[in-house]
Amino acid sequence: MAIISAARKAAFEALRRIHGGGLSDVALLEECRGLEARDAGLAHTIVYGVLRHQAQLEHLAKVFSGRKILVLDATTAILLYMGIYQLRYLTKIPAHAAVMESVELAKRLKKRSAAGLI
Repeated sequence: MAIISAARKAAFEALRRIHGGGLSDVALLEECRGLEARDAGLAHTIVYGVLRHQAQLEHLAKVFSGRKILVLDATTAILLYMGIYQLRYLTKIPAHAAVMESVELAKRLKKRSAAGLI
């Protein structure tokens, strides 16, 4: 089983909480508690980047999937947007890490059918 970084786990959980109506700063503070500074920094970067660029990430997801209409459940959308954000904006993140960890998170969350899309 592949390793998923603490930063990406925290970012995903924070985004899930925010999607459910939570406040971004509170969600990040709670999810990053106990993380090393580097991991907390990456989690913050991913979360605020996904929130800031959400419309563009939605558009890119449609373009990459080849579908005019792309209907996703919240978990799949969060994972897909996290992966796309890292590929598009975080030039120091290796592409294989962004993709592999997003796919692995999908599998662990019982979203195996979404793993191929992600």
